[in-house]
Order: sequence, then C-alpha cells, then structure tokens
Amino acid sequence: MIEITSNIEKYYRMFDSFQLFNNFLKYAIRDEHPQIFVDDESECSLVVLYSFPAYFILGEPRGTNKEEVFSLIKQNSWIIPSSDEWKQPLEEHFKDKIVTHKRVLFNSKTLDINHILQQRKDLPQGLSIVPIEKKHLINGMIHDDVIIRFFTKSDFLENGFGFALMGDDGFCEGFSLTNYPVVGKEVELYFRVGYDSYAEFRSKGLGTTLCTYFIEEALKRGYNPVWDAANDVSSHIAKKLGYVVEKQWYMFHVL
Repeated sequence: MIEITSNIEKYYRMFDSFQLFNNFLKYAIRDEHPQIFVDDESECSLVVLYSFPAYFILGEPRGTNKEEVFSLIKQNSWIIPSSDEWKQPLEEHFKDKIVTHKRVLFNSKTLDINHILQQRKDLPQGLSIVPIEKKHLINGMIHDDVIIRFFTKSDFLENGFGFALMGDDGFCEGFSLTNYPVVGKEVELYFRVGYDSYAEFRSKGLGTTLCTYFIEEALKRGYNPVWDAANDVSSHIAKKLGYVVEKQWYMFHVL
C-alpha cells in the first residue's frame, strides 16, 4: 500500500458515501487529517483511511492486497471495512488477536415523534434528565467517555448537544449525546447508563427515556438522528423507538 501525501482531499471524497461510521469520518477528515493508503495511485481499487484508533477499508479483498492492508494495522486498533468479505481474511490472519463485533445500522426514516414520546417513562425518585452544560464536561462519565476522546479540538457545547442523567448527589449517572462533533445534518446518538450506584433501577426504561430526549431535540434542530447498535440492548431500544434495520455489519478490534 502506498501512502498518499499530496492531493489527499481527492481520496477523502471517496469516503463521502461510506455507509458506516460516516459521522466519525466527517469529523476526522475535518479535524484530524487522517492518513490515506492506496493500492495504486493511478487507478486505485483499494483505499485505507486511518484516523486513530480506526482503519476504514474501502474496496474488496483480492490477491496480495489483503496482506498489504494487514501490514498497516497496529495493535489495539479498530477496523471498519466496506464489505463483509473482509471478515474471513481478517479472522484467518489475526486469529486469536482479533475480536469480531456484530453491529446493526438502523434507518430513521420511519421515526414518529409522537410514538417516541410515548416511550418516555417517569424517572425514579432521585434522578433527573437535564441538558448538558459546561459543568457536566469537567469530569465524570461524559468527560471520560466522550470529551477527551473526540472533543479535543472542538468545544462540545458549540459542536454537539445532549442530555445528562443526574442524581441528587450531583453525579452524572448516564447520558445521551452526539458522540462526535457535528458535521452536516446527521448526528449519531450515543447513550450510556451507569448502573454501578443505581443497580436497583435496571429495566426501568432509563436508557430508552434518555434517548427520547436526544431524538426529540435532534429533530427540533433539523438533524437526522443516526442509530448504529453495538449490542442487543441497543438494538432492542432502537426498534422500540421506531427505527428499522437497514444493515447488519461487522466491526473488528485488533488486540
């Protein structure tokens, strides 16, 4: 694979229609200036974009190009290929050094705000959901999970939005927010509920309720709220809120 060092924007544009993690790609290209590798500068059929910690592979695995791609990949990296045809070659090459994650990309075209609001539940005593403010970003879940990873060059309050699940003790116990700085008219919903100190509130609809606040706000702002589920719980909530499955795909973690 050949690293591109000039006219790199031409190759970035090839990822405009990349269906998976498109919001991350938009943010990375704007803020992080990812590396680009191609199999042939004059007529490339395989392109790899690397923005820490993820490799995006555009093209099919053929012949020796597979080994050239594998040689690029560093330890503790994620791989997002454009085709499931990469699954077998990746697993055969990395063997016990790779973990395969099945994901589900959902379509939001069928969303109905009235249905979404009907899924909102009353919160248990001692919890509240509030718009994220500066004080929620200094430390805690949002800071550790999102800010120091994806908002090092962009201010969250200017380039994102979301909601915090707060306890009466002042600690953030969950959130629903824009995972990456917003670029364009799509926002990817990322939610988390930490049950360590609120184990008794499991199966109470907290995750679903958090998501209803985010989706409602996203639609008010004119954004398309994208949902890409990493597990069965996330898929279940997406379906409950009215999303429909668009694509099942695989993401890989090289240990």
